[in-house]
Amino acid sequence: MAMARKPTKYKYLLGSLSLITTGCIAADVTFTPYVGGGFTFTDNVDLVETGRESSLISSLDFGINSVVVGNQGLLRLDYQVSQLFYSHDSNDNEAYQDLDFYTEKGLSDSGFSVDATASIENVAEAIDENATADVFTGNTIENKNAQVGINYRSNPLSKVDLRARTYAQVTNNEDDIGNYDGYGAEVTYANGRTIKDYFWLIEASYDYKNGKNGDSDTQFTRFKEEFGIQTISGWSPLLRLNYEDYEGQTNSDSADSFSWGPGVRYYWTRRSYGELSYNFSEDDNNSDFWAGAINVEPTERSRLFFSYDKRFFGDAYEFLLSHRSRKLTNTISYTEEAVSFDREFFTSGSDVSEVSLQRRLEWSSLLTLRRTNYELSIFHDQREALNPDTDVQDEEGNGIRGDIKHRLSRRLTMGLSAEYRYYDFERLSEGDQRDHYREYDFITEYQVNRDISTSLSLSHTNKSSSKSNDSYDESRVSINVRMQL
Repeated sequence: MAMARKPTKYKYLLGSLSLITTGCIAADVTFTPYVGGGFTFTDNVDLVETGRESSLISSLDFGINSVVVGNQGLLRLDYQVSQLFYSHDSNDNEAYQDLDFYTEKGLSDSGFSVDATASIENVAEAIDENATADVFTGNTIENKNAQVGINYRSNPLSKVDLRARTYAQVTNNEDDIGNYDGYGAEVTYANGRTIKDYFWLIEASYDYKNGKNGDSDTQFTRFKEEFGIQTISGWSPLLRLNYEDYEGQTNSDSADSFSWGPGVRYYWTRRSYGELSYNFSEDDNNSDFWAGAINVEPTERSRLFFSYDKRFFGDAYEFLLSHRSRKLTNTISYTEEAVSFDREFFTSGSDVSEVSLQRRLEWSSLLTLRRTNYELSIFHDQREALNPDTDVQDEEGNGIRGDIKHRLSRRLTMGLSAEYRYYDFERLSEGDQRDHYREYDFITEYQVNRDISTSLSLSHTNKSSSKSNDSYDESRVSINVRMQL
């Protein structure tokens, strides 16, 4: 029987936690230890197309939920250890950890504060092998992350609004792919509310990751500046500047861009404006160009933002539409960003330390009625390699998910969900791989009393793949009990 792994990478967090919690007089403390357990039956424990084998998986859980709110301080802790026992082969028995930790503490009235975060989770080993992997059927690795930061915020009601943060971080993966430590800083410098004649906004960030186990280092630097005159009959002339530099292991894995130019912004309300600028490009990636943005905020609960610009990869777009009412919350966003050392979209054989461009479109809608919640989420992810010689050139994922949760009584709730996901992996060394996932879930939850709850779930997953012998389907039945202590 394998025992739970100790999070040895997090020892340095103890000193930060001591600093943050010292002098924090708790105004509200919630501390809830719990135990739980259950049985999960799967008819295809190895997730294979042929040679299926069933298994009854017993689980035993121990955990703690805690929230502490004090004098300029906050601490949240959610930690669980789960031991799994397999009926078909005891060699698969193993313990797993899940950790979600956050704490922050203000340092008197100085404007400074410190914070720390840590997490332990089991993520898919490689999404081209199995994008729906979990601890019950394997194909996961334990991912550990920790970060400590020092923050400063000035008084925005004065002449200067300054926000700054510096941090150190570490990531460790069970398979040692994508391990790194690093540090960085973020600064936002703007005019305070007492400045009436002109405005400025400077945003700068730096992120350094030191790769381990033969992985290369990466450095990301971004600088954005706007300076202009306050509104004259709604018009604001301005000057903008953008610089970004991404350094990877080779010139093919690196990129930079620099542009500047005059512009004008027109406000038709205090929060709504349109902007147009002409930009001179000082790099070899782009020619001079026009750029623009529109921001519409009719109320504090609604916003529409769209911008067009040019960055190191050419045409760049950003979009946000958000609306919130008493019953409906709706958000659509599109972003483009360079990433490295990211295991979320990792595929087997790829170099996780290489810099790549990620495009992400997300749409989420939540309708909350008196006894029923309806939720719809749609996503599109694209990961494009900057290095033309890397094997995995383009990775694309699309998905849609619908959830219905209905409260039948004060103690009994029922949920239904359906999800479809499609992945396309473009490789140089072999043909493209296309995977389709279809998942269906039914769950009921019953609150026996204040301390004891039970759940019953039925699920079915089907994967069809263009890769030989990589398709499967699996059905599960799970019964679980949890008791607070």
